[in-house]
Amino acid sequence: MKKFKYTLPFFLVCFLLTQAQVGVGLSSPNANAQLDITSTNKGFLLPRLALTATNNPSPLNAHVAGMTVYNTATNTSVAANPVYPGEYYNDGTQWQRKSALNDVRMIAGGTIADLLTPITVDVAAGTPATTTLTTFSFTLDRPSSVEFGGNISTSFTVSGDSNTPLGDSSVKLATVNFVFTTAPAGITVNAPFGDSTVTYMNVITANITTITGNLYTAPHAILQLPAGNYAVNLNGVASGGNAFRIMYGSGVRDMAQIKATPTK
Repeated sequence: MKKFKYTLPFFLVCFLLTQAQVGVGLSSPNANAQLDITSTNKGFLLPRLALTATNNPSPLNAHVAGMTVYNTATNTSVAANPVYPGEYYNDGTQWQRKSALNDVRMIAGGTIADLLTPITVDVAAGTPATTTLTTFSFTLDRPSSVEFGGNISTSFTVSGDSNTPLGDSSVKLATVNFVFTTAPAGITVNAPFGDSTVTYMNVITANITTITGNLYTAPHAILQLPAGNYAVNLNGVASGGNAFRIMYGSGVRDMAQIKATPTK
């Protein structure tokens, strides 16, 4: 009977301990946390290990949703699933990299300097005119989510004259977009993306004075791109039923930016 008397309280104490929250560095852990760590001069150190590929659980035996580690290795042997040093979490099917602010790379832009010196183009009636406004070249050292954006001004005047306003009632279109001219295998080149179009029509009447001014386009796209070398043009495409002149960069705050965030 004595043996039973002392054994029962022991099991009760063990049960209570397994149900309680655990506090490290404090005596009263938060009731909503299973583990509560407090310190004013020490951090929490994740397990440091070498991953082999995002689709491979190794050195774990299996993918475990919620698992978080710090990867110490750079491994690009599996081209579609490389890993680089940094914090990764597992979603149950693969490792996902946690992007940090300092991972973001500004490839182009990031300043308020005017991007374009004004470029004038005389557009023939019924014939679209494509003009390269500027070109960017860059290299991605790993798969990335790449954001392309811009704010490009345009103005419309009569053909051959940058000062005389239009008043022919004919619709004019101007589209600004991005086009890869060089890209790794699998990425389409010479195909526009991120199109932004402005429409211009001005009619002279007794009550309306024809004026000129800046109209802005805002090309934008986000692409998932592999590592490799790239060249991309920022192009303007103008067309209309009647001939006219278009000026790209007629404003003073034309901007474009390319920003890459690693996804592996």
